[in-house]
Amino acid sequence: MQVRRTITMFVCLVAAMVLVPTLVTAEQTPAEEVLAITVDKAVEIANDNNLALALARLEVEHAEKQLTKAQADAALAPSPVAIRQAEVVVETQELLLKQARRQVDLQVRSAYYTAISKMQQRVIAEESLDQVEQQLKIITAKHEEGLATKLDLISAEKSVLQAQGSLESALAEEELAVLELKRVMGLAYTEPIAIEPADALTEPIELSPEQVVSKVLANSLDLIRLQWALEISQMQEESARNEYTAPLIKDIYANRRMKAELDLKEATRAIYLQAKQAWYSFTQAENRVQLSEKELEAAEENYRIVKTRFDGGLEIPNSLLRAQIGLTSAQHAAVAAIFEHNLARIRLLNLMGE
Repeated sequence: MQVRRTITMFVCLVAAMVLVPTLVTAEQTPAEEVLAITVDKAVEIANDNNLALALARLEVEHAEKQLTKAQADAALAPSPVAIRQAEVVVETQELLLKQARRQVDLQVRSAYYTAISKMQQRVIAEESLDQVEQQLKIITAKHEEGLATKLDLISAEKSVLQAQGSLESALAEEELAVLELKRVMGLAYTEPIAIEPADALTEPIELSPEQVVSKVLANSLDLIRLQWALEISQMQEESARNEYTAPLIKDIYANRRMKAELDLKEATRAIYLQAKQAWYSFTQAENRVQLSEKELEAAEENYRIVKTRFDGGLEIPNSLLRAQIGLTSAQHAAVAAIFEHNLARIRLLNLMGE
């Protein structure tokens, strides 16, 4: 399909950046070694350098030391509940570390695809500027020959100025996207990198909606934490079932247990809804990719026809400029649709714990 070839061309042009270090970042000098970044490499670097993960690891170490202290205290004053509470704190911090890894993974992948998207948009802006500059030359020549109006010439000059502005904006957005990727990876902003495009533009998820929801519920870290909270409250209530505990204390523990049950039930419903929303966002993103492909295909064909007719003297300059604007818009929409698809996909996989 023509649209697939066009989008692949964007990726190939972006890939060329890896071979031309001066195009990667203004921070780089010829003597510096360039770090090639794939999406998996970005995640790997972040796992070693991200500050949020480093903090989460320290919290786990602290909880483990507190558990050791609780075990030592239990030798003097045995308390199964206190020991279990300390164990749950460790398990919770380990869970939070896992949650932090998921969050960082999501941030890194999102930043990576954002950078790829911005690089592709910059390529489109460069191509658009080159095309409108060529069109301006043709229209200028036609104007000098009396075959184009003054308004045609002004419109062509305006298109060049707009394309130049779009390119400047695309370059700025690309630079900021690369800096954001470096930030979430934990790299210095001056670190020279070359971002390599993903092998596949879009990937499906071969699961039914029911399987997706089941995986999300099974891997929800929030639900696991609430289950542990319920376990502790049940242990406290059970330990109070004796003749030495005051009725008021028994009632307090019973209320805590009932609250923990309600919290777990409410969270389960909320996460079920979250899973459904993520699934529908993903499927809608898939549909938008297909639609954008068709729209790009139509815009390419329209531009080809108008350009052929213009070259043959059958179309006015403004028709050619409008066709160029339509093609550029369709190219941007196709890139944006693929980005949204990839983002929806990684969000859904993140919820499923994958």
